[in-house]
Formats: sequence, C-alpha cells, structure tokens
Amino acid sequence: MSEADVVICAVARTPVGRFRGALRNYSAVDLGVMAVKELLQRVDIDPTSGVVDELLFGQVLQAGAGQAPARQVALGAGLPSSIPCTTINKVCGSGLKTVMFAANSIRAGEYEVLICGGMESMTNSPHLAWGVKRGKDVPFDELEHSMVHDGLWDVYDDVHMGNTGETVASDYQISRNDSDEFSVRSHTLANQAWENGWMGFEAFSVNGINRDGEAITLEVDEGIRVGTDMERLSGLSPVFTDDGQVTAGNASQLSDGAAAVLVASRRAAIANGWPILAVVLDQETSGLEPSKVMAAPIPAVEAIMQRNDLQVSDIDMFEHNEAFASASCAVAKA
Repeated sequence: MSEADVVICAVARTPVGRFRGALRNYSAVDLGVMAVKELLQRVDIDPTSGVVDELLFGQVLQAGAGQAPARQVALGAGLPSSIPCTTINKVCGSGLKTVMFAANSIRAGEYEVLICGGMESMTNSPHLAWGVKRGKDVPFDELEHSMVHDGLWDVYDDVHMGNTGETVASDYQISRNDSDEFSVRSHTLANQAWENGWMGFEAFSVNGINRDGEAITLEVDEGIRVGTDMERLSGLSPVFTDDGQVTAGNASQLSDGAAAVLVASRRAAIANGWPILAVVLDQETSGLEPSKVMAAPIPAVEAIMQRNDLQVSDIDMFEHNEAFASASCAVAKA
C-alpha cells in the first residue's frame, strides 16, 4: 500500500436508455453533464473548488456534438474554465481508456484527482450528406447514418461490426445455442441485480419521456428484456449473414447514456476523506487484426496476468463488454 496508489473513489451513471427511448431528448453532452454533477455530489466536491485537476471523457459518435465535447461536459457541470479536458475516441474502449490515462497521469506525478467517463447518444447521431460537398442535392436515400459510419462499420473489411461477432464465433467454435444461453443469463442476472438493489450505488434516476411523449422517471436500464427465454431467442433470424448466429436477441442494443468515475491518488483520497472503492493495480491493452477484434481482450488478459504472476483462479470476477454474446462466450472459453 502506497500513498501514490491509483484509487477509484466514486462512480455515477445514468440508466442505459434504448435507441430512441426514454433519453432520446438528451444529447451525449447533456448526459455527460448529468453524470459528472451526480459524481461530484456523491463525494461532496464543490465544482469550483479546483480540487479536480483534469477531466477526460470518451465519446465515439462526435459528429454534430460540437467542439471539444469533454470540455462542454466540464463547464456544463460547473467546473472552472481553467480545468484541462480531453475527449477520447477508442470506440468501445473510450470510457475505460480515460481511466487508464488518468492512472498513468497519477503514477507519473502529474495530477492527483481526475474525473473520467464516457457518454453516447446513439439516438441523436446525425446523418451524413456526402454529396453536398460536390455541389449537388442529396436524395434522402443517399444519406448515411453517422452512427453506422463512425461507430459500427469495419472500415478495413468494409462490413458491419456484427460480422466480427460471427468471426469470433467461428474461430472459437461458439454455437448459436451458446450465444442464446449466454444472452438469457445476461438479461436474467441484470434484472435480478436491479430488483435486489445492487445497481443503486452506481446508477441514478433521470427524467425522460415514454413512447407517447409523456414525462417519466427512468430508474433502471431500459434495455433489459424481462422474461427472455430460449424459445423466444431461438425464433429470431440472423442479422448479418444468412447462416450466422448473431441476432437482435444475442447482441447489444443501441444505447444512450453516460458514466463518470472519480480517479485519484490514495494520498488525495485520504486527504479529502473520500471512500476508496477500488485500487487500480495494473492495466493492459492489445490489438488484433480488425476482423478478429472481438477476441482482443484475450491477449490483454493473458499479458496482464503473466506480468502480475496471476492465474485465472486468483480473479473473483471478470467484466466483459457484451457487444455480442458470441464474443463474451469466446473470451470466457479462452
């Protein structure tokens, strides 16, 4: 234990909204501001106090978001204009990468207290009219959704990212039944977590609107499919290849939401009386050829465990980005 340890002192996130769902009237920046305000409140930080050294925020779909989205979040949350801010785009890993950068900064002695996080409004990502720059009118059917173009399209193999869910299934012999079973379990456990109150320490309620435009309070993640079972999932058709296994039922929804984390040195946490929820011991990133991206967590986990002389049995819990159930099954299998 050292005063220079990197620790996490507080977390706050919105419930995850569905595409065109309860959070559809909020921009990504709006959601990010909410998360940071809630985070500051949870540890009783006066945003004008200057205790926060830097804000790092991830966002993938930045088209139409305006200049420097992370800075918009900082100023929107009441932080002083003197605070440095950086917006990070590492696709799915954008928010997590902010924590890794913060940890590096603290270890280097550059800063002591950073706000990290991520935000996205897939609902409000605009369409792109490529032909306009060539001085011609653009028919509606030539518009391209920036959500797909900037976030969900493999530019190297010119295929939808859903195809990478098929690739990882083939490479690691993951069956359609494996994916559907994993999805059922995921929805079941998520619902149980909310019902048992386990998510309250991180999520906070947000005012939203229902399908009829009526005001509601979104208190839980909107995309959990209560009652999902194998019979329902088995009846869904594959989306990306005719003989594939990735369906709307075993893939992630399109989402709106934001999360924020307070990362600090142990020294700063103790001095300010903040709780220490976790210690960041180490971190690792890895890369694979683009078509095999869904397996990228595997070499990262292997490298960090080898460096720290750890075995799988030493780890109580692994958390994985469940973009596609096939990818989660493959990572767990490896």
